[in-house]
Amino acid sequence: MDTDVHATVGLAPASAQPACMSERRLTPWLVGVCLLAVLALPCQVLADVVWVALSRQEPAYLEAAHVLRAALPQEDVRVGEWHDFNFKSAPPDLLVTVGSEALVQLQAAADKTPIVALLVSRATLDKLRDTAPGRITGVYFEQPMANQARLLRAAFPNRSRVGAILGPSSARYRADLAQALRRVGMESVFEVIQDKRELSEAAKKVLDNAEIFLALPDEEAVNNQTARFILLSSYRRGIPVMGYSAAFVKAGAAVGLVSSPKHLGEEAARMVQEALSAKRLPPPRAPMDFDVLVNPSVSRSLGLNLDASLLEKRVRGEEAPR
Repeated sequence: MDTDVHATVGLAPASAQPACMSERRLTPWLVGVCLLAVLALPCQVLADVVWVALSRQEPAYLEAAHVLRAALPQEDVRVGEWHDFNFKSAPPDLLVTVGSEALVQLQAAADKTPIVALLVSRATLDKLRDTAPGRITGVYFEQPMANQARLLRAAFPNRSRVGAILGPSSARYRADLAQALRRVGMESVFEVIQDKRELSEAAKKVLDNAEIFLALPDEEAVNNQTARFILLSSYRRGIPVMGYSAAFVKAGAAVGLVSSPKHLGEEAARMVQEALSAKRLPPPRAPMDFDVLVNPSVSRSLGLNLDASLLEKRVRGEEAPR
């Protein structure tokens, strides 16, 4: 046995060993020492593989993905459009979908891969979760109904009747929304439709009886295609709209409770870390953070005095309403 090998493990040269120590006794002892030395070395933990599948190359999707990737420096995060990923060869440890198209297109192809979805409405996410129990979770695009109700109460202290048009997917939250409104002293005026062809008549019924219109995203009722009709119909009657996105507020909603792509990306990163650590998906939830946005011109023209900063503090419970 070479002298330098003995020196490496801290033993004296073979010539210095007592004559009674045989090679047969030395070898197992030496192997044990070597194993202990190897186990004492720092271990390199393999990074979890996370795929981030975008529905499209949209600025909001790209921003959310960028924030998500930056918040997961220890993981192997790969970003691309949904059709760039092949699950047949080496699937990831976890899939993040950004936008509803990526979620719809990949939920079957991903097979047993757990999915965290973001930038999808609560209605869309919950509908798809029902088809794959325990395998899909995500970050709701909208804030919780309790927060929405608090903003409505703070923004419109002299109004109480809140109207909303619910479609096939959002109708499941009718009771929850009505309860949230009752808790802040407001009434609900709801119409439920099954098809967008019923939208015009439903809007007339709601706006005949409501003082505020609450926009809730739905594939058939309130969405990018029907937003202009909703906003114009409400504005002509002097009824302010509360929207769910920055685009909705910019298009003419008086106020909005908004989770930005940054908020969604940060919350998704926390959810991914929880899922990888616990080896199970946490339940879906809304982002911890949000913004209150106001459309100043609409607010002025409707005779409202909406202060975004003050309203945000009231929603967060940092200042009591006067």
